Amino acid sequence: MIESDMESSTIRVRFAPSPTGLLHVGNARTALFNWMYAKRTGGKFILRVEDTDLDRAKSSYEKQLIDDLVWLGLTWDEGPTENDFGEKGERGPYRQSKRFDLYASHTAQLLAEGKAYRCFCTPEELEEERRQAIAQHRPQIYSGKCRNLTKPEIKESLLRGKTYAVRLKIPDHPIRFHDIVRGDLEFAAETISDPILVRSAQGGTSGMNPGVPVYNYVVTIDDALMGITHVIRGEDHIANTPKQVAIYEAFGWKVPEFVHLSTILGQDRERLSKRHGATSMSGFREMGYLPEALVNYLALLGLGVEDEKTETYTPDQLVEAFSLERISPGPAIFDFEKLNCLNRHYMKLSSPARLAALCWDYFGGLLPEKEEAPDAVLVWFFQVIALFVPSISHLDEIPAKVAFIFHMNPELARVEPENAAVLAVDSAHVVLTELANRVREHTGPLAASDFSKWLDEVKQVAGVQDDELRKPVQIALTGTHSGPDFDKLIPLIEQGVELNLGVPSVRQRLDAFVGI
Repeated sequence: MIESDMESSTIRVRFAPSPTGLLHVGNARTALFNWMYAKRTGGKFILRVEDTDLDRAKSSYEKQLIDDLVWLGLTWDEGPTENDFGEKGERGPYRQSKRFDLYASHTAQLLAEGKAYRCFCTPEELEEERRQAIAQHRPQIYSGKCRNLTKPEIKESLLRGKTYAVRLKIPDHPIRFHDIVRGDLEFAAETISDPILVRSAQGGTSGMNPGVPVYNYVVTIDDALMGITHVIRGEDHIANTPKQVAIYEAFGWKVPEFVHLSTILGQDRERLSKRHGATSMSGFREMGYLPEALVNYLALLGLGVEDEKTETYTPDQLVEAFSLERISPGPAIFDFEKLNCLNRHYMKLSSPARLAALCWDYFGGLLPEKEEAPDAVLVWFFQVIALFVPSISHLDEIPAKVAFIFHMNPELARVEPENAAVLAVDSAHVVLTELANRVREHTGPLAASDFSKWLDEVKQVAGVQDDELRKPVQIALTGTHSGPDFDKLIPLIEQGVELNLGVPSVRQRLDAFVGI
């Protein structure tokens, strides 16, 4: 018998994505919970790539999956290396596409021991069985008619080159397993049928085709041989579990502990999907969410913590608070506003230099290449980002917030309804004309203190209140009647002019707006 390695006292968990798509919210949470449990128990976190679907698996998806895990900070102890130059760990290969010979040897063992059998039923025969089961109101499971083929019958079919599947003989007793979240579960043998282990195998005089091993089979073999002690995954795998438990039992392997995480729903209580907004880690990354915000939020989806009032946790604090017994069996609701709140919190804690580096590519064509930018431009951009970050939820909102710094269209600003209402007051024209005159008469650099003094003078001349003074000026400078304080805005505009970044000056903005 081929032995598994599950007797070690070390906790071993795995995340096993398929490189046929992006890393979405549900799988990211699964990876995070496995990672936290390994860290909490001093165990090992294994990354295994399930790429047996050779038609759909892509190296680009695998690279993106690995990049996303690294971005989230979920480093692993065994598996493909982060730079894709090899593997680390002693129980590889860690890509299923490199393990086909191993699966074939296990299949031969089960066939030799009579625990599995070849099924030569054609798709048409199986479909007819299904139709009869529906008509007779019976479970739509395989009848098992190939279970009792004689050796001569099997040999004849192999020599004729008939295509077959290899099926596991399900024992005549209920399949039971324990789920740490849901308790003891039991499935009647007759509801499981004899599951297919290998598809599309073929014999014949020209040689044997070993076929393609299916998911439930290979994942069980890999988990056993890699010594996985706890299988933490989504609840959509509950239906697969009795088949996998039967495979463990057929080989005489110890069954691991199972933890099935609840489904993540949108606020409409439908399964989370693209229509709810971004769902992939790469999508959130492109939108300018910080990884620490996503890790914090994903960790709380379906996990109860002792202090229900606290919502912000560092990774170390999350690991300390993590417990399998605190996982809720109820569905988790993904609330984008809560995620936005956490992202705002972590943006506030981040340095302007870090945020500016993340935002730089949003301004292609307006700024030089970051590596070539003078220090003065970098410092200026840091200040721009620091000024506007408090007003956004994720970084891709920055370009719209700061667009007026690089370009201001006075015609569009005038016709915007709220702006038009402010400008319709007679005093608005007086305020802007008086201010424009003072700016035009000024020589040399324009300082915030100069601008503040002129505003005080214009206020007296026009006889207006603060809002009647500031709102028209904000519209003329920024295109909207609300915005940053002038003592912070004026220096940014004038410094942008001095740096030759194509930023229109305060004078140019006022002249364009009042028509001078």
